[in-house]
Amino acid sequence: MDSQPSPTKEKPPKQACDNCRRRKIKCNRQFPCDKCQRLLLSCSYSDVLRRKGPKFRTLYPLAPIHPLASRPPSISTEWPPDTSACQLGSPASPPFTVADAQYPHPDFTDPFTRLPPPELVSSPDSTNSLFDSSTVGAAPPVRLSAPILLAHVNVFLKYLFPIMPVVRRERLQQNCHQPERLSAQRYAFLASLCAATHIQLKLDGAAPVSDPAYAQAGMDGHPMMSGEELLAEAVHARKEYDVADGMNLESLLTSFFLFAAYGNLDKQDQAWFYLCQATSMVFTLGLHRESSYSKLNAEEAEERRRVFWLLFVTERGYALQQARPVMLRNSIRKPQVLSSNDPILAYGFINLINVFEKLSVSLYDWVSAGGGVDGDTPPTSSIQSSLAKAISLDGVSEIQKVDILITQQWLQAMMWKLSMTHATQPGSRDDAVLPFHLPVLVGKAVMGVISAASQGAVDAHGIGMEQKLYDLGTSVADVSRSLSTKAAHTLSESTIDPRELLWGILSTLSRIRGSQSYLFPALIDQCRGILQLDCSLSMSDFLPPLTTAPPAILPWRIDDPAFPDLVPGDVHLQDQGDENGAQVSEIPF
Repeated sequence: MDSQPSPTKEKPPKQACDNCRRRKIKCNRQFPCDKCQRLLLSCSYSDVLRRKGPKFRTLYPLAPIHPLASRPPSISTEWPPDTSACQLGSPASPPFTVADAQYPHPDFTDPFTRLPPPELVSSPDSTNSLFDSSTVGAAPPVRLSAPILLAHVNVFLKYLFPIMPVVRRERLQQNCHQPERLSAQRYAFLASLCAATHIQLKLDGAAPVSDPAYAQAGMDGHPMMSGEELLAEAVHARKEYDVADGMNLESLLTSFFLFAAYGNLDKQDQAWFYLCQATSMVFTLGLHRESSYSKLNAEEAEERRRVFWLLFVTERGYALQQARPVMLRNSIRKPQVLSSNDPILAYGFINLINVFEKLSVSLYDWVSAGGGVDGDTPPTSSIQSSLAKAISLDGVSEIQKVDILITQQWLQAMMWKLSMTHATQPGSRDDAVLPFHLPVLVGKAVMGVISAASQGAVDAHGIGMEQKLYDLGTSVADVSRSLSTKAAHTLSESTIDPRELLWGILSTLSRIRGSQSYLFPALIDQCRGILQLDCSLSMSDFLPPLTTAPPAILPWRIDDPAFPDLVPGDVHLQDQGDENGAQVSEIPF
C-alpha cells in the first residue's frame, strides 16, 4: 500500500499579528489569532520587522495606541525593581507582563486610518479581555509625586494629627515613597489627606505654618500644587474605584478629609455631602455597635474607636453651626488612655468628646427643625451649666488645649443664642433664658486662651476657629447694642468693656491663618455703630499691623490683675447681681 506523503504543517509566524502588535498584547500567532477572531478583526501578518542592534530585546517606554496622542510627562521614569510583572499605573488596566509585549521598531509608522475603531478594540462584556476599552487612547493617570505627598503628610502629623488622631504614622509616611505602587483606594486616601491639610492650613498664602519638608519639596524641582488642585486630584482619584465595593476605614476617612477640604473652602453643600457619606459608612462598617469590636485585636479596635469618635465630635460641631440633624450616638466605649501609644493625646481627645456629649440629641432635633415652639424645648440653661465646669488639661498639647477650651466657651455662647431665640417666642418660659451678659464673659475667656497660645496652635483649626470667633463676636455685639449707657459702664467696670472685646476678636480675625478671614468684613459691618467706625477709614487705620503683636490696650492674659475673673476657679455671674448663677469655666493655662 502506497504511503501518501503527509502535508507539510505550516509553521506559525515568528511575530505577533499586526493588530496584537499595535495593541501590545500577547498573540497566539495563529491565522487568524484568537484575539482577532474573538473581536471580529481582520488578522494579518503584513508588517515586516526590521530589528537592529543587539540580539537581546530592549525595553522601550510604553506609548499610547493613538499615534497622535500625547502623554503628560511622567513623575517617575524609573521601572520597578521587579520587571517580570510590571503593571500599568491605571487601576482599571489588567495585569500587563513585559515578557508578553511586542514592541514595534522606532521607525515603524502606520496611517491612523488603518487602526481599528476604539469601540472595536475590546468588548466590555468579555471576561478574558486583557485590555479595558475605557483606557484606549488615554494615558495612565499621573499621581502626585513622593516629595509632595511626604511634605503634606509631615505637616499633617505636626499640626493636624493632635486633633485628628486616626492615622498610623509609620505606614502613612512609608506610603509616600512609592505612590505609583499604591492601590487606587489608598492613593485617594492620601490625596484627600493632602488636600485637607493644604486647605485647612492655608498653605497657598502667607500662612504662619512653615515646615522644612514642605519648603524643601518646592525647591527640589517639584512645584507645589494649590489647595484647589490637590482637591481636584483627590476627587478624581476617588472616582477611580467603586466606593461601595470593599468599603473600609480608608474609604471612610477619604470622605472625611474631603469634607474637611470643602468645609475649609466654605463650600457647605459639598462638605455636608461627604460628611453624611462618612457617617453612613460608620453604620455600614458597624462602628456604632460595641459588639463589633470584640472580634478585633486591640490595635485595630482602638483605631476604629478613634475614627468613630472623631466623626461623632465633627458631626456635632458642624451640625450645630449649620442647623443640621445628627445621626451618631454615644453608643460605644471611648478609646483607652493608659494602653494607648500616646496617653496624653488620648486623654485630650477624650476631653473633647466629653464636651460634645453634653449636647443632647433633642437639642439638634429642635435646631434643625427651625427652633419653633412646637416640640420639646432643649434645656439650654442646664447644658450651659454643665459646659461651664472646669476641665483639667495638664500636659495636653497646645493645639488640643486650644481646641477644647475655645470649643467649650463657644458652645456656651451658642446655648445663650438659643435661649434668647426661645425667649422671644410666645409662651416661652423666663427660666430658660441665660444671663444676658454671658457672651461677654465667655468672649473674655476665649481671648485669654488665644493670647496664651501660639499663632500656629490657633491657625491649625482652620475655618472652624474663624466661625467660632465670628459667632462670639456677633453675640458680644448683640449684647453691646442692647445695653444702656449705665449698664454698659457697670459691665465695663466689673468685667470688661464689650467694645474692647470686639476689638480683640476683630484683631484676631484680621490675621488668622496668615491673612484676613472671610468673615472679617461681615463682623466689621455689625460693629460699625458700636465701635463708631468711619466708613471712609481703611482696615489699617484701626487694626494692628499683621507683623506686630496686638496692642497693649487689650490685656487678655488670664494672670493680669485687671481681670481677676479669669483667675483659675469658677466664675459666678450671681456675683454681678444675676440671680440665675450661670458659670464660666476656668482657663487652665
